Amino acid sequence: MSANTAQQKTPWILAALLLSQVVLMSTNARHPDSEQSVLRIWLVTAFAPIVHAADSVLSSIKGTGASYIDVRHAREENVELREKVERLTAELNKELERAAALDSLRRQLALPTHPEYGKLAANVISRDASLWFRRLTIDRGTLDGVKRDMPVATAGGIVGRVISVGPNFAMVQAITDKHAGVGAMLQTSRAMGEVRGVDNDRCELRNISSSENVEPGESIVTTGLDRIYPKGLLVGTVERVEADPNGPWHKIIVKPAAPVDRVEHLLILLVDQKDLKLGEGK
Repeated sequence: MSANTAQQKTPWILAALLLSQVVLMSTNARHPDSEQSVLRIWLVTAFAPIVHAADSVLSSIKGTGASYIDVRHAREENVELREKVERLTAELNKELERAAALDSLRRQLALPTHPEYGKLAANVISRDASLWFRRLTIDRGTLDGVKRDMPVATAGGIVGRVISVGPNFAMVQAITDKHAGVGAMLQTSRAMGEVRGVDNDRCELRNISSSENVEPGESIVTTGLDRIYPKGLLVGTVERVEADPNGPWHKIIVKPAAPVDRVEHLLILLVDQKDLKLGEGK
């Protein structure tokens, strides 16, 4: 190596040595506001914009992919909902046709038609789910036309009946109260019995012969024979049948159709008892 070449490389060698020294010092040195090394902070500071940009690009790609998946799922749900609406529309038309035929048959046989009852909306303001009673207090009373023994229901099914009433409130005995009773029947076989509360969120349909074929899921409706609930209101569905080979009756556990234990809004059926005596139970 000539002297001239060595002189030319000397500044670079010194620069490399100085840079190595700086790297070593920054590796060992600690930032006063952090436990991280100064070198690490420098590297993170330098590469942070690049990482941020890359993250933004990846997030954008992921967002586009997620949007595409959401749109595809929305289209699939839209197709399913359209099919469901078409199926329900067909079922509704079928039921309307059946109801029209039934009304025509009732007129031909001179049978009385089921009267239409007024409904009054009410709010539940308190509830008693004690060991002995299951009762609700609602914000409607005699000033609103509420009377004792008027049925109370939701759109799904019956909740109970009014057992006492004041000027601006009324107390409702839920069908799950063990002292409550509802004249009811199996919707398919028309076998009649009585629904009684069992002091939890279920009821029991009693007095159904063990010779009757009862399937879980079968609907139970009111008979109208108790002179409180109009005929045909949904009470609930058969949850299970506990067989007793030596007993004459089924033990049928009923799941109420209405959310009795958590209902917040309900409807009072403005039923006049004399209308039930004339038209129900037939």
